[in-house]
Amino acid sequence: MNYLEINTKDDIEKLKSYLKQNNYEEQENIVRQIIKDIKEKKDEALFEYCQKFDNFNANHNNIKVSDYEFEQAINNITQKQKDIILYAKEKIENFHRAFLPKTCIIEQNGIILGTRITSVKKAGLYIPGGKAFYPSTALMTIIPAYVAGVEEINICTPAQDGYINELLLYIAKLYDIKNVFKVGGAQAIAALAYGTQSIPKVDVIAGPGNIYVALAKKLVYGEVGIDSIAGPSEVMIVADNCEKLYAAYDLLSQAEHDINAKVYYLSFNDECIKKISEKFFELSKLTNRSNITSKSALNALFIKSTRDLAGCIIDEIAPEHLELQVKDPYIFMNSFKNAGAIFIGDYSCETLGDYVAGPNHTLPTSQTAKFSSVLSAETFLKKSSIVHYSYESMKKDAPFAIEFAEYEGLFAHAQALKVRL
Repeated sequence: MNYLEINTKDDIEKLKSYLKQNNYEEQENIVRQIIKDIKEKKDEALFEYCQKFDNFNANHNNIKVSDYEFEQAINNITQKQKDIILYAKEKIENFHRAFLPKTCIIEQNGIILGTRITSVKKAGLYIPGGKAFYPSTALMTIIPAYVAGVEEINICTPAQDGYINELLLYIAKLYDIKNVFKVGGAQAIAALAYGTQSIPKVDVIAGPGNIYVALAKKLVYGEVGIDSIAGPSEVMIVADNCEKLYAAYDLLSQAEHDINAKVYYLSFNDECIKKISEKFFELSKLTNRSNITSKSALNALFIKSTRDLAGCIIDEIAPEHLELQVKDPYIFMNSFKNAGAIFIGDYSCETLGDYVAGPNHTLPTSQTAKFSSVLSAETFLKKSSIVHYSYESMKKDAPFAIEFAEYEGLFAHAQALKVRL
């Protein structure tokens, strides 16, 4: 068991070696070559990579999901599946609409100032589908783009042997999305960033994926906008009691994602660490995904510390998901700043956030919550400043701006105002 005892702020340095990021130089070189191939050979390279990685003989006619495939998907899924999706859809839409930024104007002394909010025209959404299918991620990526008002939404998702999950297609059809492409990995990101004969170039790419997808997003940033560079999934639980063993199950639910998933448990007493760790390791060998959980459990870190230092530890880890099972959690939240999503209380487990709570489950990982935010409608929005002066207000502010411009030696700037006076 990985265990740390942190009794002083200096002890937090012990975390850094554990949190040290892997070197992905080899994978990055592979991704660079894929991006280069897509830029130069476009569809030709794209089809080759579909065959190589997904065993899918892609061509101009089949890389895009057809109307018939959409129709078959809708007919094949059950009414109960549709009802569950519609339930989650409504909750997620309501949340994103409630927090949608709006154009704002202020007027004072003849000056009108504001921020104009507009959406990007084209978005590219990546929905994972290699080791498992994630229709929940389809909801979590499509809905923010839809609520933001994106004109054209393009989806890329891996299609092993040309097959795409029918629930994903049903969700895309709910939003009248016609451009769903059977391509995954770094090649999908490159195609969305630079465009090919089959896949249009977009303005923003969003959605989680494996390390190759994450590195591709990193390398194309600047050509397009991205939501974040996501790594292996994480959860951190801070608990001051362990009367219930909920935390062990919550750690397990994160550990089953991937053998590289990271789980952290921080408590203020040894008894909780002992009880939760024992139960967690026991469960990790019994789950139906024990081939994954028994390995990811080896990454688990159990930390003994104090309530006073807990906020500093959270800020260093900057977890993707943070569960607070502590007394006075809303007061405790003032002790830290870095977390992707915060789940408060014994009954607010991450599973609810993954599917039906409303806030997005696509979150910053690998300590990027120190500077990145959750995927939201804002990912697909741009802000433009609005500035409007009357003559009288310009005359009042002009002398200050003229002086400022001359301090900087920009005399044409100053002259542009002088001629107006």
